[in-house]
Amino acid sequence: MKFEVSERIQTSASKEEILRGLEEQFKKVSNSVQRSGETLTVKSIEASFGSINRSDTTTVELRDTDDGYLLLANVHYRPSVAFWILFVILIFTSILWLLPIAFYLTQKKTVQTGVQEVFTRIKNEFMSSGGTQAKKQKSSGHSDLDQLEKLSTLKEKGAITEEEFQTKKKEILGL
Repeated sequence: MKFEVSERIQTSASKEEILRGLEEQFKKVSNSVQRSGETLTVKSIEASFGSINRSDTTTVELRDTDDGYLLLANVHYRPSVAFWILFVILIFTSILWLLPIAFYLTQKKTVQTGVQEVFTRIKNEFMSSGGTQAKKQKSSGHSDLDQLEKLSTLKEKGAITEEEFQTKKKEILGL
């Protein structure tokens, strides 16, 4: 099973600074971090007793955007050998065979949350060193994109009219 976790940060920090920050943060929550150029390979994020049932390898890359970077984690999440051994042993019991499956599914959320928390820490760390857009976002509490998404949702629900939507959209974009 594969899934992605991403976070966009607006900053004027260099790619190297962000990569060093990511490497440092992932070392705190994983068993192994290897850097190859501009890509990080992270293994066993948030390992615990329940993680005996899973094997995860995450590839983290940084993509340039107009005003910062997109942090992108591609997680390859799969059952471990221990999972299959427990499953085969417990399959002949009434419902105990559900235990390895429950641990496996719970651990997927743990990995996803671990990656997201690292991205959030990096975003918080580097947003303060960002440009005017990052400072604007920090002071207002919401980015223009967030405000536009909320506005669009209100329009779809019928809470505001098309005219109100267009007026507020122009206001947000400074047009």
